[in-house]
This record gives sequence, C-alpha cells and structure tokens, in this order.
Amino acid sequence: MRKPLPLFTKSIRNTFLKTILSLTVVIFIVLLAFFLYVDSINENLKKERELVRDKAKIVADLEDSFNGIFFRARGYYAFQDKQELKLLYDNLEKFDKQLSKFSKLKMTSEELTLYNSLVNFHSDYKNNILPKAIDYINNNDYEGLRKLSSSGTNTLVNNFVAYAKNYKNKTDDELNQITVTTIEKAQQFTLLALMISGLILILISIIMWRVLHNLIRPVEFLTSATKAIQSGEPFELGTFVNREDEIGILSHSFQSMSKSIQEKEEVLMAQNEELTAQQSELQDNQEQLQNSLNRLEKYNQLNHALTFTLSKKKLVSEVHKYLNEINNFDSSIMYLLETNVYDSKGLSEKTTQQLVGHLDDDKRARLEEEKSFVIKREVTPIAQGIANESYFCYDLYASVLNSKGKLVAVLMGTKEGRTITLQELDEINGLMNRVSLAFERILMYEEVERSRQLNQDIIDNVNEGIQLVSKTGDIIQVNNSLCNLVRCDNWLSGHTIQKEAWLNHFITIGGQTEELTTFFKNAISDKFEETRKTRYSISREYTLFVEVYATSVFENNEKVGTIFVHRDITREYEVDQMKSELVSTVSHELRTPLSSVLGFTELLLTKSLKPERQKKYIETIHKEAKRLTNLINDFLDLQRMESGKQEYNLQKLAFDELAIDIVNRFRHERNHSVHLIDKARYVAVKADQERIVQVFMNLIGNAIKFSPAGGDVVISLENNKDTLQISIKDKGIGIPANDVSNLFQKFKRIDNSSRRKIGGTGLGLAISKEIIAKHGGEIWIESEEGHGTTVYFTLPLINSILNEQGGKLDNLSNQQNGLNVMIVEDDLSLALLLSEELKSKGYTVIHHYHPQRAFEDALHIPLLGIIIDLMLGEEMNGWDLVQKLKETEQTNDIPIIISSAFDKSKDKMEKYKIEKYLTKPYPPEELSNVLTSFLVSESRHGNVIFPKTEEEEKV
Repeated sequence: MRKPLPLFTKSIRNTFLKTILSLTVVIFIVLLAFFLYVDSINENLKKERELVRDKAKIVADLEDSFNGIFFRARGYYAFQDKQELKLLYDNLEKFDKQLSKFSKLKMTSEELTLYNSLVNFHSDYKNNILPKAIDYINNNDYEGLRKLSSSGTNTLVNNFVAYAKNYKNKTDDELNQITVTTIEKAQQFTLLALMISGLILILISIIMWRVLHNLIRPVEFLTSATKAIQSGEPFELGTFVNREDEIGILSHSFQSMSKSIQEKEEVLMAQNEELTAQQSELQDNQEQLQNSLNRLEKYNQLNHALTFTLSKKKLVSEVHKYLNEINNFDSSIMYLLETNVYDSKGLSEKTTQQLVGHLDDDKRARLEEEKSFVIKREVTPIAQGIANESYFCYDLYASVLNSKGKLVAVLMGTKEGRTITLQELDEINGLMNRVSLAFERILMYEEVERSRQLNQDIIDNVNEGIQLVSKTGDIIQVNNSLCNLVRCDNWLSGHTIQKEAWLNHFITIGGQTEELTTFFKNAISDKFEETRKTRYSISREYTLFVEVYATSVFENNEKVGTIFVHRDITREYEVDQMKSELVSTVSHELRTPLSSVLGFTELLLTKSLKPERQKKYIETIHKEAKRLTNLINDFLDLQRMESGKQEYNLQKLAFDELAIDIVNRFRHERNHSVHLIDKARYVAVKADQERIVQVFMNLIGNAIKFSPAGGDVVISLENNKDTLQISIKDKGIGIPANDVSNLFQKFKRIDNSSRRKIGGTGLGLAISKEIIAKHGGEIWIESEEGHGTTVYFTLPLINSILNEQGGKLDNLSNQQNGLNVMIVEDDLSLALLLSEELKSKGYTVIHHYHPQRAFEDALHIPLLGIIIDLMLGEEMNGWDLVQKLKETEQTNDIPIIISSAFDKSKDKMEKYKIEKYLTKPYPPEELSNVLTSFLVSESRHGNVIFPKTEEEEKV
C-alpha cells in the first residue's frame, strides 16, 4: 500500500492551505462587518419609519373619534335618541384608549402639549360638559345648551382638526425624507459592496498567480523532461531538485527513475525479444485451436442435423456440406437413390442430372459389399486445362446402407492431384454409418407420419365429431367435423388443449352446462370403462342439438384415454319435435271439430228439433267439416311440397288486381277492416294465382285470428329494386322477439296463454314460405309483442318490366313521391282502373270499400284528396261520409272528388264545398288532372293540407 507523503513545513499543501485560510478569514470578517453595518443602518431607518407611521395613524384615529364624539352629541341634542347617546359614550371610550396608545410613543414637545390638551378635554367633556348638556336636554333648556356649546368647545375641536391635517402633511414629509435617505444609503452600500468584491477578486488573482508559478510551471517542466526521456534526449531539472516541498521530492524521484530506466533498458530489450518469440508461438497454437474449434462446431452442427432433422433434403445438404468443408473435394455430389433429393458442388446442372440415378450395377454391388472405395485415374490431355503436366484424380465412392444392407444414398467426390488418405476414408465411413441411422430414423418418422395423416384423413372425413383426450383429460386429437360443429378451429393446430380450456369452451356454448361438464369429467376418470352418452345444445343464430357418447381407449389392459363422438342430431330432434307437435295438433285440431260434428249429428238423429235449430246445428257441422277439410288440405299441400310433387302454374299476373280481389273477400269481416295501400307502379309478376291466393289467405287469416280485439289489417304494395314487396300488417297481440325466427317451422306454435286460446295447426307460415321460395321470393316477419305484426314477402317482377327500364329498377322507390290519394269505391274494376292511372302519375293509392273505416284512416293519414262513390252501403252512403269529413276539424280541408253514376247535385256540392264531381263513366285521365290541379292551385280549397298524424297530435 502506498504511503502518504510527509507533511513538510514548506509543503505545497500547507502553503496553499494557509493562504486560502487567511484569505477566507479576511473575506469573512470584511463581509460580516459590512453586513452588520448595513443591517444597523436599515434597522434604524425602519424604526424611525414605523414610529412616524404609528403616530400618524393614532392622530388620524383620534381625529375620527373626536369628530365622532361631536357628531353623536349633535345627533343626541337634535333628536334625543338614546342610541346616539350610547354611541357617544362608545366614542369617548375609544378616544380614551387611543390617547393611552399615543402616550406610549416617543413624543416631541409639541406632541406632548397636544396630548395634554386632549387629555384635559376628554376629562372635562366627559365629567362636566356632557352631563350639563344632558341636563339641559332633559329640562328642554336649549338656550343653556347653546351657551354651553359656544363656551369654547367648538374652538378646541376646530383647532384639533387643523392640527391633525397639518400633522398628516408633516408625517408625509418625514416619510418621504426617510425614503430618500434609505435610497442614498442603498447606493452607498452598493458602491461599498463593489469595492469589497474588487478587493476579493484581486486577492483571488494573486493566489491563482502563485498556483501557476509554484505548481503548474514545475509540472510543465517535468512533462518536457518526460518527452526528452522518451525520445532519448538529455535534460536538466535545474533548481527544482533543491526545493523542499513535494515538487522537489517529485523532481528528485524523477531524476532517479530516469537513471534506472537507462540502466535496465538493455535487459528489457532482451526480454522483449523473448516475449515476441513466445507470442508468435502462442498465435500458431491459437490458430490450430481455432481450427479445431471450428471443426468441432461444424461437427456439432452435423450431429444436430443427424439427430433432429426430419427432412431428407436438409439432411443430405448438411452432410454434404460438412464433408466438403472437412475434405475439400474439388467437386462432389450426394443423392438419395430413387428420389430427386441431392446436393452438389462444382458440377453443372447437366452433369448433376446425368449422375443422379444413373449409378451402374457394378458400382452399386461393390458399394453394398465394401461401403466405400477410391478410384485413381489419370486426367486426359484434353481435360488438363492450363496444367503443364499430367496429373491424377482420385474419385471417392461412399455408400449409405439401410438396416437390410441395401443402398440408400451415394456420395461421390473428386480430388484433383491430391490423394484421399486412409484416415479420411475411415472418417467418411464412420460418418456414413451415422448417416445411415439418421436415414432410418427419417424413414420411420415418415411412415409414422403417413399413418397418422391417414388416420387424421379418415376421422376428418367422418361426419361425426371425434375428440380424443388423454388420461389426464387433455385433448390429443380432434377432426374437422368437431371443430365445425363447436367452432374450435384453434384446436386443429396439433397442440395439446388443456382440460380446463376445452371444458370451459363447452360450458360457453352448451345449453346444459352442469350436466354436460359432469358427463365429461366422469368419462375421463379412471373408473369409467363402459360407454355412455348424453345430449347438449349449442346456441347460435339457430339452435343445434348434439348427441355425444364416450368410450374408453385401452392399451395392454390399461386405460390411456377416452374418445368422445359428437353427432349432430338437430334434424332428428326437429323431426321428433315435429312428430310431438303433429300429434298434439292433430289430437286438438281434429278432435275438437270431430267432437262438434259427432255431438250435433247425434242431437239431429236422436231429438226432434225446430227447423231453425236444425239449420243452426247443420251450419255448425258444415263449418267444422270445412275446418277439417282445410286442415287435411294443409297436410296434403305440405306433403306434396316436401316431396317435390307440388305443381305450379306460373303465368303473368297483375298483382294489384289480385290484391283488390283479396280485400273484397274480407269486406264482410265485422271486427276487422282489410284495406289496400298501393304504392307500386309496377305490379306485373309471374306467379301461380291459386298459390299466391293461398298465401294471402293464410297471412290475412293469421292477422285476423291473432287480433282478437279487432283493428285494421293493411295490405301494402311497393316496388323495391327489381321486386314487388307485399306486406300484411295487423294491430294484434304481436310475437315475442325470441320466437320470430322459429315461426316458419312446421307445426310451430308460440307457447303462451294468448295464442293457446286461439289455436291453429302451425302449418300456414311453413306452406307460405315454401310457395314464396318456389316463386323466387323471400318472406320474413317483423313484430313486437303487444304492438302487432307485419309479414313481408317479395316476388320478382317479370322481364318485360326490366326491359322497359333498361334492366335497372333501382330508382323505382324514388319515383313514388308519397302523395296519398284515397279511393272509396265498392266497384273493384273501376277502383283498379283509377288506381292504375294514379300510380302511373306517381301517387300512392289507398283502397277502401267501407265508409267508416275510410273515415278513420283519413284522421291520421296525410291525403292529397279523397275520391268517393255515393253508393257505398246501407249503414253509411257517400254523402254521409262527405258530411262526416267536412264536420271534423282534422279532415275538413281535404279536397273531395265525387265519382258517381248519379247526376250532379249542386246544392250538396255547394253545401260541402266539393272540389270536383265526376259522372260515370269518365276517362281516368280526368281524375289525375284534377288531382294535379290541387298541387298547383293557389285557392284556399285547392291547397294540399295534410291532417296531423297521431304522433303530432300527442305533441
């Protein structure tokens, strides 16, 4: 351990420590004295300023209290208010306290005189003047009070107020003078601080100069001496050696060190030459070691390839690469027999293709016997190239044999002008034996992989889902059918799926979570050895039903796993459900009418009844028999449709005419109004009229049946691109959202109390869907429970319409401008004719044959006009409807056009302000022209006025 330098009396450290310490003490004393002096001056000025401010504040407060005393006294003198007297005494008390504060301050003679006069005043006023004044007030002696006030008290007050103002001005002057003095002192302190800073800077500069002279200069000289020693030049340290401080010791040591270096320089040179020789030898050894390490690393890579590689191509490439790096063949090739797997070096593609697979039988037999051999051959003059003399080539043939001793692969390598030693040959043979084992392993793996892939292909082509789990419950193998069924594509990656993961997946998708989990866990357990099965459901956009059975897998009488087979039984389940529903439906729908038929028939046979009762019973029997006939027809229609035997007679059909005919069939319905809203400009479709009527009857029948409280059933026609869209809307009991998707299933009936009371077979919608599908259309339902149902279906328009529009009907809906016109007409042919004319002009036509229902619609549908026939019905004719419309505020502004075969009645036209009276027959264009005039007319009755909707009325 290095010893510390001795502390000499004249050491550099002591010298500079003393200098710095002395300088620090001087600077500290100077700064302390300066600070104390400045602080003393500032403290005196501060005290003087605070004294002046305190006096000024107290004098100002005395002035305020003085004024308050006389202000309250005058208030009391004038009004004799006791509150003023109380405030007067409070001011006297406050004045006394302020005098006490003033007495504690240092006062001048003038201030002392003022203080004494104020004390005398306070005592005299409080003890003499104020009691006398109160007596005068109490005795109502205002003359005595006036004399008392003029006895000199006011003079004292005025003198004090004047003194207070003068004193404030004087105080301000004194404060200003103190401020000026403070500024002057600050300037003096600043100048003095600058002088002290300059002195400190000079002292620091002196110390720095001494450091440069006594320390830096010797260091620079020693640096020059070091360079001189390095270059072999002479040097002289001079007087530095004689110094008694660290520099002297350092110079003396440096001089001794330089002499020692010069003395040992030759010894060091000799040792350096010896070390250089040893270094060269070490470098040679290191190169040999590095070569050995490189060869070992390559050998390790080859071992890795031989041990783990499962690719023939990669194995041939790695072995061939290693042999070339170790043996330095000029050209070589290694290939597998009977395959196209090879790797070559120094050979053209043409030569390579000639060698691969063309080994002659003699060499093949020799390789199987000897495993390897070398052929020496002389290079022909033509092949010598730039060589001046002939030379020999050595061709190596080495084999890779399988376990049966048959040739699997061949190595051929050539060295030009260099022999192949026996050691190299032994190494190659040993390596080929290892390669043979690697090939055997690869062949075994390929065979296993082929078997595994065959097994996987077999189970993937099985319709049932296969799931093989290990003894611990982890999935080992699954097929595509299972993943398609339970949507688990990530299970096909080949990785093991943990037990918890796949159980959680089934819990997520399964409808019977606890039962299914228990089934899986019991089947995986060691105690389970037989076969069991269970069912579960999968919730998707539709519900799947799956049956799964489990069986154990044994190996050497020991359980090694469990196979689960999942089978989609949705179709079977639906058939079972359908059978159950069919039995239920038949038992209810057949027994009920049969009971009525048998019961009423028995009554007719066994009892004598009045003719009217007999007729009623027979009508009931006829109705129930018709109900049975419809039920049987539904069964037969469905059977024909499912078997594909149902025939369709497709022909061009004007759908609006058919819709009006359908509406007419329900005109005698008492609790329900069936009417048509026709928005479709194009209505020609190709369809089987009888089947479309069947669809209409099913859908409208459902709308009426499931609207037990009555209400409107609205049929709407509109164009949607290249189709005609039809909707049937009711205001019935509606359908729960989760049941809408299942309504088109056969025998499907919603299980709630409201619908169970209504009854039905559940076949109508299924038949309707089949019919619409055969026509190339679609059918769907929108419903909200308690708010009615709307059934939509579409039919494609015929090609002639497409040709008229150039194959594009995208803008049909844009041509319908939403101007509503109502036709109240019981002549269906005329109603159809007028409808076609109005739709061609872009109007939406609403058909009605019942006046009361037309009026109810007019209350909440915005209408451009109403066309009314006068001969409508017995309960209400056309004029009754007109009167009701005009007397109702919501409809009295709707323009009305009369369409009648009767002559015009001028009186009623004027009474009801009828816009137009058209006498049948008339051209339909005349009606459309009248409606167009309503759009452009400026008159009061010609304006289009829309009644408020139900929503607007609520607002």
